[in-house]
Amino acid sequence: MRSNISAFLSGLLFAIGLGISGMTDPANVLGFLDIAGDWDYRLAFVMGGAIAVHAALRPLILGRERPLFAAKFPTFSARGVDRGLLVGA
Repeated sequence: MRSNISAFLSGLLFAIGLGISGMTDPANVLGFLDIAGDWDYRLAFVMGGAIAVHAALRPLILGRERPLFAAKFPTFSARGVDRGLLVGA
């Protein structure tokens, strides 16, 4: 139950951030993606802020002995590039 509440609150925070940053307005997103035309640089600051928060919090989270709502952190093995990756990508 706690993990569901945590997932809901994370999604809510993400949605609020999208709304505040203007990423819910298609014109803003298209303006950011149109680098050859009239480029709108403001979403680059949003992306930079998100990267900064991630860079600051990742070592703190992974430095914990275990996650808050799980027994251990998930581990992924590098299997190389296969058909599923190419089709899904």
